[in-house]
Amino acid sequence: MEPQINAITIAAQDIQSLKRFYNQVLEWKILAQNEKVVMFRLNNTILTVCTIDVFTDYAGMQPPGKGEKNFYLTVNLDSPKRVDQTLQKLAALNVDIVKMPKKAFWGGYSGFFADPEGNRWEVCYNPTPNKII
Repeated sequence: MEPQINAITIAAQDIQSLKRFYNQVLEWKILAQNEKVVMFRLNNTILTVCTIDVFTDYAGMQPPGKGEKNFYLTVNLDSPKRVDQTLQKLAALNVDIVKMPKKAFWGGYSGFFADPEGNRWEVCYNPTPNKII
């Protein structure tokens, strides 16, 4: 897998507060949004802030406890086949595959693995990388 991070996703307790912070305080431009998701472009990376229910359902994670932060990092690959191959290779190396790859609600294809400390990584194929949902 190539050493890159294409996206960072944060689970928000209060999405409107984080939206105001990133947009008004840091002056980051909103790329796309709906009532549960706000996306910002950070040069070559996307920062996504979403509600906890969207986050936990999509990433297959438990809601954060008090004082815990939930996030995951995304690596985009060029095909669903590469997503499958990458996760199969990681599984063969005894890496914890926490969510098998499948078609995503937004039209892409992704799965998740965890590093030895439980940090989540999404391995993803985005069929429309220049189009933000």
